[in-house]
Amino acid sequence: MKASTAIPLALLLGAATMPFLGKTDAQAQNRDVDQSVFAFGGAMVDADMLQAGNPFGVTYADLPIVGVGYQYFPARMGSFRFGLEAGLAGRFGGHPNAEFWGGVVGRYDGFEIGDAVRISPALTFGISYVTHTQEGRERQNELERNGNARTLFYLGPELNLSFDTMPNVDFFWRVHHRSGAWGTLGDMHGGSNANVLGMRFNF
Repeated sequence: MKASTAIPLALLLGAATMPFLGKTDAQAQNRDVDQSVFAFGGAMVDADMLQAGNPFGVTYADLPIVGVGYQYFPARMGSFRFGLEAGLAGRFGGHPNAEFWGGVVGRYDGFEIGDAVRISPALTFGISYVTHTQEGRERQNELERNGNARTLFYLGPELNLSFDTMPNVDFFWRVHHRSGAWGTLGDMHGGSNANVLGMRFNF
């Protein structure tokens, strides 16, 4: 199955099955964790970041991406947690290459639905370095700006879902975004975007 059809189908399946995974209790919802590891997979999209935020209405390129990462949260303020993230991804299709990123992350754990589901939005901001420019939108942006897409800003907005049946596991959707922020890095305006689905283990 091509990435252009696999990602929307996976999102739809996940949304349909998650309500049946069980109900959470107060102890699980209030778990105190400060570290996590995660893995994800997805595909590059032929769209800007705002368009990528609609995973069912965007065009997917046949450029898969898989990654792993680590988070550490040394600070907490109510339902907010603040910490650091580092990750490594493989980007495939055309010229395979690797991506390394690191930055700061904030997360809010205060949304609950009927004591059954916790929804936790999060945002990671940092710096991303790739070993080779990715074919498709990233390379096109590089050529249009006569820029260098090797080192760009990283932005990772995401939504996490957690359940009582696996209280220390999150399922998440993230927009994996690289950008020069209007020419600030690499003379690049845009960069690349991917929609990814992943699983996070908290401890």
